Amino acid sequence: MTSPLRKPLDILCFGEPMFEFSWVSEDSIRPGIGGDVSNTAVAAARAGATAGMLTHLGKDTFADHILQLYVEEGIDVSRIVQSDTAPTGLYFIEYGPDGHRFSYRRAGSAASMVSPDNLRPNMFEDVGVLHISGITQAISDTSCAASIRAAQLARAAGAQVSFDTNLRLNLWSADQAREALKDILPLVNIVFPSIEDAEALFGLNEIDPICDRFLATGAELVVLTLGERGAVVADPSRRVHIAPVPAKLVDATGAGDTFDGAFLAEFSRTADPVAAAHFACAAASLSVENIGAVKSIPMRASIQAHQP
Repeated sequence: MTSPLRKPLDILCFGEPMFEFSWVSEDSIRPGIGGDVSNTAVAAARAGATAGMLTHLGKDTFADHILQLYVEEGIDVSRIVQSDTAPTGLYFIEYGPDGHRFSYRRAGSAASMVSPDNLRPNMFEDVGVLHISGITQAISDTSCAASIRAAQLARAAGAQVSFDTNLRLNLWSADQAREALKDILPLVNIVFPSIEDAEALFGLNEIDPICDRFLATGAELVVLTLGERGAVVADPSRRVHIAPVPAKLVDATGAGDTFDGAFLAEFSRTADPVAAAHFACAAASLSVENIGAVKSIPMRASIQAHQP
């Protein structure tokens, strides 16, 4: 991984976009768009990469708004299929003194119905990085199987594969997530665990054992996020701590997705994981200072200006 990964499509994200309803005040509910890998695609595009989405949506007005966002952001939609029978997933955010709470309506959604049979080798041609997350695996058995097949096809086409553990215990158990990791991690080049996920999955809360655990699966690069403590970039020969960029926390929704997208965009451009991680920390710090998954994602110029 010593040369830039620039291809016609730098980053292809596979997973579920969702329509968002955000209860921002007593009398105000604001619509929006979210979903972890969808946020990552937007973040990558705003950071200067060519990005695309691979997913299914319903034939409904929620899908119309999602597709409109992608067109506005310059995100490739050629790998998106609209289902005649399954709806677009929805979620609701409520803010309170203890943080925000999420309620989901995604069972049976079009994205959760994507199966390995829906994937074709040519979807992954001329792609630099395929990005998948633990949520993509957790939403259904078919989506989990499709994530494995997507990684296999991407590797066969010459793409890198990146994976964010993004553990959500409201979707499945830690035991189920660990089992799924056994299949996906050997196909992954770049892995993004958080220190919280590493503790929940493996009982590990120290940097070196976490990095060792993920590198042992065959990953070439581990980018361990530490929240307000920054991040660590690890490969078989080094460990580099990336200092956090100070921020005034307003809403952390989507900050990890922003980090992933900014990192992949900068890494695709430079092939320098340390520089990419500094860039991603600056992007994530900007994102937590605003409310909303997409509204909070910064543009490249803002990220560059925010770097120490």
